[in-house]
Order: sequence, then structure tokens, then C-alpha cells
Amino acid sequence: MIQNKDKETYMDNHDIQKRQSIEYMIKNSDMFLDADYERLASHIEGHRYFLGKNLSMPITWDEATYSWMSNIYQPISQVMENWATQLSFPGRRKADLFFEICDHQYFLSLQKQKEVDVYNATLDYDVQFGKTIGRIIAKILSSNNAA
Repeated sequence: MIQNKDKETYMDNHDIQKRQSIEYMIKNSDMFLDADYERLASHIEGHRYFLGKNLSMPITWDEATYSWMSNIYQPISQVMENWATQLSFPGRRKADLFFEICDHQYFLSLQKQKEVDVYNATLDYDVQFGKTIGRIIAKILSSNNAA
């Protein structure tokens, strides 16, 4: 059984790892700011939960962070670079769009009762909520993709 002192040490180390990894992401991306700390922590913690549930094993914070960066952050940020998304949301912060697209992909997958890939979730988000010509481009791209 873990004694209280050991639990405190574990929690302190976990909090330090968490803080360091999120601060690293904020400093080394052109997307996130210090104000996004809590949202990043929440997203990674949620990813950690579902990853552990799917794999039926405990997942460390570092494992969850690496998986989140590889499987969530990088694919979505790459797709966000398409012209449709850039033109659909002029003047919007990339981080806000990123979190909104993450949520959209999750709810779209629930609605369709199957995993929706990042590209199609982003296009759908552009079509549903975009503005100006970007929305039109997204509609064309999504209809071409459906054919």
C-alpha cells in the first residue's frame, strides 16, 4: 500500500511533468499561448483517460502527451493549414480553431457512430461554421471527397 508521503511525492512529480510538458508545447508551437494551459491539460488528460480505457492499462502523463501530440495535435494542425480553413476563419486564433475542431471531430464521430478522420471533420467544420470564400471552397472539397 502506498503511504501518504509516497502519494504526495508521486503527485508532485506528476504535476511537475504535466507543467513542464505543457509549457514546452506552448513555447515550441506557434499555436498556443500561456492562456491555453488549462485547455491543453484538459485535452491531454481526456486523451490519457480514453487511451488507457482502450488499451486496458494505465497510461503515464508522458505517454499520453506523446500520443496526443502524434495522434491529435499534429494531424489536426496540418489539416488546419489548408486554404479552406484559413479562408473560412479570418482573424481567428489558431488555438481556438484547433480546440473547436477537436470537439467537432469528437461529436461528429458520435453522431455518425464511427470514427471520422481529421480531414473530413475539419472540412465539415469549415462548411458548418466558416465564413467567406473558405466556406465555399470547403463545400466543393467535401462534395468532391464524398464522390
